Amino acid sequence: MNKICVIGNEVHATQNIIPSMRELNIDIDAIASEYLNNQNEFDGIKCYSDYKEMLEKEQPNIVLVCKTAENQYRIAKDCLNFGIQKLFVEKPMGMNSIEAKELQELAESKNCQVMVGFMKKFSPCYLKMKEIMSSSEFGRVKQFNAEFYITSGRVGWNNEIFLKKGGIHFVNLLLWLFGEVEEVKSFSSSVDNNVSLTSIIKFKNGIVGNINFVGLTSWKGKRERITITGENGYVYNDGVKEVHYHLDQNITRSNRWQTLDEEEITIKPYLTSASGGVQDLYLHGYIGEIKSFIEGNRFIKDNVATMELIDLILDSLNDL
Repeated sequence: MNKICVIGNEVHATQNIIPSMRELNIDIDAIASEYLNNQNEFDGIKCYSDYKEMLEKEQPNIVLVCKTAENQYRIAKDCLNFGIQKLFVEKPMGMNSIEAKELQELAESKNCQVMVGFMKKFSPCYLKMKEIMSSSEFGRVKQFNAEFYITSGRVGWNNEIFLKKGGIHFVNLLLWLFGEVEEVKSFSSSVDNNVSLTSIIKFKNGIVGNINFVGLTSWKGKRERITITGENGYVYNDGVKEVHYHLDQNITRSNRWQTLDEEEITIKPYLTSASGGVQDLYLHGYIGEIKSFIEGNRFIKDNVATMELIDLILDSLNDL
């Protein structure tokens, strides 16, 4: 029988991770956070102010870590050394590729199943896009254009911190969609925490494209989009709630401009008045990632690859 504990009760844990576990009927035995002050319960869950005390007393075999990025390397290392069987760590697990590799090697030596919280590849939107781009009708993928825009104002969020705390999901998503990277060139007009960064990326399979990372006050609302072009079609998304695609029909007759035979298909979620806020947990991929983790899937290696690509982006800026 599984015994499951959570480390962290900040916003992401309480709004996304814990509600996703409850939607999946996953019981949480205890939660630990320095903000809980040894209360008897937090939202119906037994709680501790010290995660090490919780590990010792509860002896869990499954732990989910959802703390600030800078603290997760240390906490993950403690959990691995404690002998946890399954460990979920919110991104990033390590603040650079060196820390990420160290934790991967430790996890392998402890035979621990580790998954890092990159949820976008579990979003129905991106799953559908990958399905479309992988079809024979779409043809070979040739090019992409990606955008990730959020507001600025976060203290210390320069290019490096923006990539490692904000843009990291999109970095991971590109690797999942397109494979291994061959070359990166980046350009930036960022000033302090006002981020404006563009990277041109060539993948080993020949796919080329660019990604724009923006953190400016003009973008109060988040925007994320990827347009993927193949030999015989294209597909793009509007956030996580719409996918648009076109597959060439190979129509050769003249005067097509006189007709209505060019199709672009739009896919949307089915909405009802009973959809509720939990729908966002499905569409953003949170429920999918937690379900995959509990089922025993491992995604620790893509954490290293993600941090390595971030290092490449930052190094290419320094080469200018």
